[in-house]
Amino acid sequence: MSDRKAIVVDDIERDPRFVHLKKRRGIAGSLVVVPLVSHTGLAGILYAAKKESFGFVRDDVDAISAFADQATVAIENSRLIRESLEKERLYREMLVAQEMQKRLLPQYVPVAPTIDLDAISTPAFEVGGDYYDFMEFGDGRIGIAVGDVSGKGVSAAFYMSEMKGIFQALGRICSSPKEFMVRANEALAGSIDKHSFVSLIYAMLDLQSGRLTVARAGHCPMLHISGDDVAYVRPNGLGMGLSRGPTFDDAIQEEVIVLGAGDVCVLYTDGVTEARCGDDEFGYERLMATAREARGKNAAGIKEEILATVSRFTEHRANDDDLTLVVLKWNGSDRRP
Repeated sequence: MSDRKAIVVDDIERDPRFVHLKKRRGIAGSLVVVPLVSHTGLAGILYAAKKESFGFVRDDVDAISAFADQATVAIENSRLIRESLEKERLYREMLVAQEMQKRLLPQYVPVAPTIDLDAISTPAFEVGGDYYDFMEFGDGRIGIAVGDVSGKGVSAAFYMSEMKGIFQALGRICSSPKEFMVRANEALAGSIDKHSFVSLIYAMLDLQSGRLTVARAGHCPMLHISGDDVAYVRPNGLGMGLSRGPTFDDAIQEEVIVLGAGDVCVLYTDGVTEARCGDDEFGYERLMATAREARGKNAAGIKEEILATVSRFTEHRANDDDLTLVVLKWNGSDRRP
């Protein structure tokens, strides 16, 4: 019954399709069967029966078919309303989740005479797996973390919130970025799905000396701009959750740089470098060129210039991936040897 045509059975007792009803004579003499076909498929079947044989004339069949059309419309409308209500409920829940995730991100950036900081994180969907955070140690040091959970959407958002808890729990008691990476991996490895992992870059800055210690767990390298010199800081490291024990611990390395006056550090996720225009990616070279050109601005200005350049490159299309950007500018004196 893939079409809407009515089937008329004038004499049920003589119709071979109803031979199984011969022992139950008198149930009905004639029958009209009309499929209720919507654009999504068969929604139901309408039966009309009479006691006598040849009980339905053409006008009866037309009237029943018209009623069947109305019934199909009513059933389809009911289904659409039900689906609409369900989508609205899910949408409201996702908005709540989005708002909760925004609250997991820092509500302010650390402020000190020697630094200028700014940051942004925008998910590709309602929620995402990008993460950034700051830690103030109270002894003249701050920590800056930027992470990215593999995948997108709700599952990535769950691991993002777990990473937030790990950072807040372990960040303050770990004396170095490498120590934090090792202990965070142990905490994460027992709960993360075997098909997922977290990439992270963690930088610890001495606000007096400008000494910046960086460790990286499979994350995008940090961009460092010092005058006309631009370079990526890329200490070795594995993504968290991929392995545990000596394999992970031995892979994590630290790199130390001393910031000079006006130096800029850009920490980001691959939503920046992998932003696409057709088959072309924004890439590391464009990021270097953009940041070098904007290095004279404050942190907010550099951030906005990078975002604007990425947006122009993608022809202002929505992000295909979560995008996070943290810009640090050193306003302290030059203490490099």
